[in-house]
Amino acid sequence: MRASVNGVDRGKQERPPKSVKPGTRIADRLLDLVFPQNIYCLCCGDTMESSRVHGICDKCAEKINWLDHDPFRASLEDFAFDHVLSCCVYGFYPRKIMHDLKLHGKPYIARSIGPLMAEKAQMEGGVYTALIPVPCTAAKKKKRGYNQAELLAKYAAKQLGLPVRTDILIKQKETPSMRLSTGEERRNLMQGVFAVDQNACAGLPGADILLVDDVLTTGSTADACALALKAAGVRTVSVLCFASSARAFEPELEH
Repeated sequence: MRASVNGVDRGKQERPPKSVKPGTRIADRLLDLVFPQNIYCLCCGDTMESSRVHGICDKCAEKINWLDHDPFRASLEDFAFDHVLSCCVYGFYPRKIMHDLKLHGKPYIARSIGPLMAEKAQMEGGVYTALIPVPCTAAKKKKRGYNQAELLAKYAAKQLGLPVRTDILIKQKETPSMRLSTGEERRNLMQGVFAVDQNACAGLPGADILLVDDVLTTGSTADACALALKAAGVRTVSVLCFASSARAFEPELEH
C-alpha cells in the first residue's frame, strides 16, 4: 500500500472518463490555484515533495495502519453489504484527515484521498457498475456546503472510469448523534433512513455497486444503504471508504 501512497505506481492510473463535464475541469483548475495539491502533508502540515500524490508525507504514511484485507470479513454475514474496501484503520492521522474534510471546511482534501480510494478498488480487482456515495439530507448539505462522500466518489470515479450516481439513494431524515451508541443501537436508529428514488432506479437490477463513504465504524449506515439498494435489485454492494474502525472486529490490529 505504501508504494501506492507515495505515487510509485502512477503509471497504472486511468485518464478521467470522457463523461466529465468541461465545467468540472475548470473548477478543478481553479481549486488548484487556490489550494495547490501536495505541497503540505495532510497529516503533519510539513512541506513535502510534490511526487507524494496523495498528500501524505513518508513519515506520516509509515504511522498509518494500512489495510490489505477486508476488516469486516469475520462479520459480513451480519450485514447487507458484501465486501469492505478500506484503505486504513481509523487512527490518529486518518481521523485528522477526515475531520478536516468533513468538519473543518476543507473539501479540497478529497482530491488527494479520492484517488487513493480508487487505487484500493483497483488493487482488489473487482468489476463495478457505478459509484454511489452515501447521501446526506439536503439541509445538512446546504449547511456544510458539500457532501464529503460525494466528493470522494467524484475523485475516485475519475480514476476508475465509472459513473457517480447521486440520484439513486435518498436520506429521508436526519439522524441523531450516534457517537456513543452501540452497533445494535445504531442499526435500529438507521431503519427507514435511506430509500431508493424509484424514478432513477432503472438499471439497478443486477448491478454491482461501490458504495462510497469517508469512514466505516459499526457499519450501520452502510448496512442501511445496502438494504435499500438490494431491495431495488442491486446484485452486490461493496463499501469503499478511506478508513474503518477495524478494531471493532479485529482488536489485534490496534497493536
